Amino acid sequence: MSFKQVAKTAWKTFLRFIKINYLMVAYIFASVLIELTGIAVTAGKFYMTSPWLFLSFIALACLISQYIPNHKARYAYFMCLILANFILDFVFIVIFDSTGGTIFEYAMLSLRRDAMIIVEVIPMSFTFIFVSGIIIALYGTLGFMFTKRIERPNVAFSAKITTAALGLLVIVGNTMLAFFGNYRFDSNDLTYKLHQQETGTYANKGIVGNMYNELVRGLWFSDIDVGDTKELHDFIYSHTTEPTPLTGRADGFNVVTILCESFEWFTFLYDADKFPNGFARPIDGDERSADEIKAALKQLYPNFYRMYESKSTVILNNAHSLEKTDISENKSILGNYPLLYQYVNYGYPENSLPYSMPNVLKTLFGVESNSFHNGDKTFYNRDIHHTNALGFNSYTAGEDIYPPDEDGGGLGERRLDSVMFDTCKKEMFPEGRRFNTYITTITQHGQYAERENLQDNYAKMDEYGILPFDEDDEDANALRYYCAAGMDTDKAIGIMLDYLDEHDLADKTLITMFGDHNAYYQGISNYAKNIYFTDTADYTELYRVPVMIKVGNSDLGNPVVNKFTCTSDIYPTILDLLGVTVFSNLTYGVTAFSPQESILYSRAYDKFLTDKIYFNSLSNIIYKASDVDEEYLADIEQRATMLLDKISHLNRIFATDYFKGGNTTEFNTLLKAVNEQPVSASKEVTSYAA
Repeated sequence: MSFKQVAKTAWKTFLRFIKINYLMVAYIFASVLIELTGIAVTAGKFYMTSPWLFLSFIALACLISQYIPNHKARYAYFMCLILANFILDFVFIVIFDSTGGTIFEYAMLSLRRDAMIIVEVIPMSFTFIFVSGIIIALYGTLGFMFTKRIERPNVAFSAKITTAALGLLVIVGNTMLAFFGNYRFDSNDLTYKLHQQETGTYANKGIVGNMYNELVRGLWFSDIDVGDTKELHDFIYSHTTEPTPLTGRADGFNVVTILCESFEWFTFLYDADKFPNGFARPIDGDERSADEIKAALKQLYPNFYRMYESKSTVILNNAHSLEKTDISENKSILGNYPLLYQYVNYGYPENSLPYSMPNVLKTLFGVESNSFHNGDKTFYNRDIHHTNALGFNSYTAGEDIYPPDEDGGGLGERRLDSVMFDTCKKEMFPEGRRFNTYITTITQHGQYAERENLQDNYAKMDEYGILPFDEDDEDANALRYYCAAGMDTDKAIGIMLDYLDEHDLADKTLITMFGDHNAYYQGISNYAKNIYFTDTADYTELYRVPVMIKVGNSDLGNPVVNKFTCTSDIYPTILDLLGVTVFSNLTYGVTAFSPQESILYSRAYDKFLTDKIYFNSLSNIIYKASDVDEEYLADIEQRATMLLDKISHLNRIFATDYFKGGNTTEFNTLLKAVNEQPVSASKEVTSYAA
């Protein structure tokens, strides 16, 4: 038989196979198109760079279909697979959209109890639903029409043997892909992140492939060993924090730290350049000048301005956050957050962490620390984590503050920050003893829609002509609802400042107020800043958030620190002001008053960030400012390498509960030793406020 005859026979056999397996071929196209559509609406790309895991599942599904003896059953089988593909993709797209762009990772499984509170309103991707709906409808209609017209499938014994052999080959291939894709992963050496090809999006393995890979990695490749304990010991104690011009300026002060949910500068500031769609956005019929609008804002947000304009307040004007609330919270209390296949609050709530702010202040000064949050008690496992690992004496949550029938932790009305502050002010700011109080607010938490308990705020905004309701602009209305919620947080800050003044506590209290992340819900931050794409000039401005630090009633001249800072810098900055020396290898950041700059690594988004650069790896720089040169890139690589080294050591500390027992005793002894000699500091701060 000639080659031409062989080819002709093979072609006929292939065409016959395709005809008999029309449903299978259509299934392959349908599933691939649904998957690519899901990738397009999340990553903006209509392809996968490493599709092999996803395709191995497609191949396995197709081989299983060869055992089904009739087309009606195959039709039902493939239809179920297509629907399952759609549902899986839809779920992960909802998570992506509702969390500001995070892709699935194994640790998210620990958030299942809090899923509805996190997701709240399900954002619908019209493009994904519309395209997938058409694909499913076409398959459902055409597939059913042709089930009776296709030749009966071959399920003879010989065909089953061939199918079994191919199925085994696919399973082996899938296993090898999962293994070789993860076996080199080492949580104790993270420098690979600087040069990895992964982009941290679904454009790599697809949505289904990423899910499978994360499950494999989390279940079988996430073990962390303490390793060389002497090396770990030496690493922890090899360096201490250095004094700065403001070291000890708040010596002996009470400490209040307020994490303001989704807090942004445009909550209360007018800035036409940075927030063009904020208060500076032109409104028909509004002829007021910028100064007149600013004067109105001071009436709506008097207490934010009390903080912002006080001579005793340091403004961190270039602070950034690219995290979720729980991570920002932990970084401000611990100074770090490990990169593990667990969230700290769920995986290590009973760990010994003697370097936490409450534990350090207790060890050195006998200070009692208490935590307050007007969300649900069990959300993020705070009721256990705060009083155990973090060392707070008590944790007060919404159930302890509000009437039993008042909603606030999840869907519906948000509990009011002003009510929490007013109800708990005596416990938050006790007289007669030194205190450390940590407060997490919730009123500005998304979603942003009209709320019954904020009606007075809407009326007051209308009275001053600020952000009026617009029937034709959902974005403008979402911003209106967001800023109205900020008015209640402002009221809460006023309650605190008044109470501290009335009870002679203001002069000896250090107040740090910061935004945990940008207002990503409903794209509020994108809208107000008019930043939607990574090629936008000053793209990193999207993640700039407020940090205000009020040092009692000191006359510091209201200094503004313009160097890059981030959430990790809050912990060392507070301790620096208190005059406390700690072991700097346990902190990811540096005090804001140091000439050094930190770099932010986002545990939530797997991205590195400064005010000039945003990247997944140095091989995948997503944005860099126009003035970024080779010298800056070399400095960034050095900073990132040092940070990854710290993270790898913290992985070991958390995973093995390194400080339990005698190691905590040793830590406390050495902590006291390095703090025995008070550190004097210059009173000049202008050199770090340029």
